[in-house]
Amino acid sequence: MMFGDLILMLLFFVQTGIGVLGNTFLLSSYASTSWTDHALRPIHLILTNMAVANFLVLVSKGIPQMILTWGVTHVLGTIGCKFVYYIHRMARGLSLCTTSLLSSFQAVTISPRAGRWMGLKERAWKNIRSSCFLCWISNLLINIFIPINLESLQPVHNSTNIQDYGLCSSKTPETPSATKCTILMTFPDGVFMGAMIGASVYMVLFLHRHHRRVRHIHTLKNAHRFSPEGRATQTILLLASTFTFFYFTNSVLTFY
Repeated sequence: MMFGDLILMLLFFVQTGIGVLGNTFLLSSYASTSWTDHALRPIHLILTNMAVANFLVLVSKGIPQMILTWGVTHVLGTIGCKFVYYIHRMARGLSLCTTSLLSSFQAVTISPRAGRWMGLKERAWKNIRSSCFLCWISNLLINIFIPINLESLQPVHNSTNIQDYGLCSSKTPETPSATKCTILMTFPDGVFMGAMIGASVYMVLFLHRHHRRVRHIHTLKNAHRFSPEGRATQTILLLASTFTFFYFTNSVLTFY
């Protein structure tokens, strides 16, 4: 095994291991609450949904990639290829949809408790379950075309019409079909990313306005300290920018 292959294998192992541990912690913390707590907090349901989506991504992508780095290729049959790639694409979209839902819910939660915002808060709390369900249904349907052309890895082929994905292969689609599939795959992601970024910008602006309104009540004793609004703003910017960076990096590598 070459040194580069060993580094790649260790990288996939570390990423998958950390991801599995982190999402297992989320599931163990919030899943039981989601099913047993009568006073269920909506954010617990969203985080449980997100942990399930991330866990499916790890299982359907991380584990096959680790197998591939070991040099084992013919482990998935045609049915296995269709199933694994479909679950991965569906779970990836589900994770993004749930992240967008979480950001939107947080933005509604910190909004003023007066006027139209109060009615919006009540609707948001009531429709969390249906929103999570809609994320599942939409991503299950959007990615239904993914398994169509996938098949098990062909032992020997010289055809330029076959794309090799390491563990699986597929026929190269015609340009019109490829264009339609690309648009269908990227449009929902663009909508979800736009919603997440918009919600994050709203929260940052809201916290900034709130800080300016309450600035006069800070005493001289703690005036030099970083305000709670400032810390929250830093956290939002850090999380949003990190998620956006890794999402676009993953998208570029996926298209490549």
